[in-house]
Amino acid sequence: MIPVLYHYPTSPYSEKLRLALGMRGLTWTSIQVAPQPPREVLDQLLGGYRRIPVLQMGAHFYCDTRLAFEPLYVEDPTCTDLSADDEALRAWAEREIFFAVFSVVSPTKVVRFLFRRFGVAGVWRFIRDRSRMMRDSTVVALAPDRAREVVKEFIGHLALYLSSRRYLSGVAPGYLDLCCYHPLWMASQIDPSLLSSWPPSVSQWMERINSLGHGEQLRASRGCVFENIAENQVAFSGTVTEPYRLGEFVGVAPSDYARDETRGSLVDINRKRVVISRTLNSGDVIYLHFPRDGFDLRRL
Repeated sequence: MIPVLYHYPTSPYSEKLRLALGMRGLTWTSIQVAPQPPREVLDQLLGGYRRIPVLQMGAHFYCDTRLAFEPLYVEDPTCTDLSADDEALRAWAEREIFFAVFSVVSPTKVVRFLFRRFGVAGVWRFIRDRSRMMRDSTVVALAPDRAREVVKEFIGHLALYLSSRRYLSGVAPGYLDLCCYHPLWMASQIDPSLLSSWPPSVSQWMERINSLGHGEQLRASRGCVFENIAENQVAFSGTVTEPYRLGEFVGVAPSDYARDETRGSLVDINRKRVVISRTLNSGDVIYLHFPRDGFDLRRL
C-alpha cells in the first residue's frame, strides 16, 4: 500500500514526515494542500480537523506525526518509543522550541519569506488564519528575549549530544532526530545564515538529516484518493472500554491550538490513541487516528 501524504512545502511537521518517508526509501503519493482551510478534499474527509500533515494508508488517516510512524514501520512498532531523557528532549523540541524558533529570526525576514512563498494575498490569508487558529490557544508564548535564550540552550544541548555521536538516535537517524530537526529546519528556511552560527556538530547533523531526502514522490488526483479508500474497505476492529461505548458519537479536538473538532463514531481507544470512524457520502468508511496526549475527547 502506497502512503498518501497531505502536506504543504513550508510545514515543519510535514518536513518531519517527508524525511521519514525518505529515511525509509519509500515511494509515496504527494497531495499538496493550502497552508490554511478551506481544503476541499481533506475537509470532506476529516470534518473539522485542520492540522497538517495527514498521512493516509488506504482508509486510515493518521492525524499525528508520531502515530504516522507506525504504518511506516510495521516491522518495528517500537520505533517511536523513547527513554525518559529522550522523550523530554522530544517534548522540548516540539512543544517549546517549535514556537520559540521564530524569535531567532528577524520579523522582516519572516515577512519576506512569507511573501516569497505565498504572495501578497496569500500572506494576508495566512496571517488572518493563524490569528484565528491561536485565538483560543492554551500555548503560553515566551517573551522574545526568553525565547531566544531557550533556543540557544536547546542548540547547546544538541551540540553536547552530538559531540559523541552522529545522530541523536545513535548510529543511525531515527524518530528523535526528526523531532528535534524540524523546528530548526523551519528557522533555517527563513534565515539560512543561522546554520553557520550554530555549533559545527549541530549544523553538520542538520546537513546529514537533510541528505536523507524525501523518497520518490508520485502525484495523485482527487479520484485516486477515493479509489484508495474504496479499495481498502476492511472493517477495523478496536477495543472500547468503560466509561466509553463502542460506536458512540464523539468529538475529538487538539487541546492546545487549532482546536477545531472532528466528529465520528468511536471504534478504538487506549492510552496512546483514539480512533473514530466516519462514513462518506459514497458509503465507504474511513478511520481517523488521533493521539490521546494533547487531544480532548467528548461525548456528543
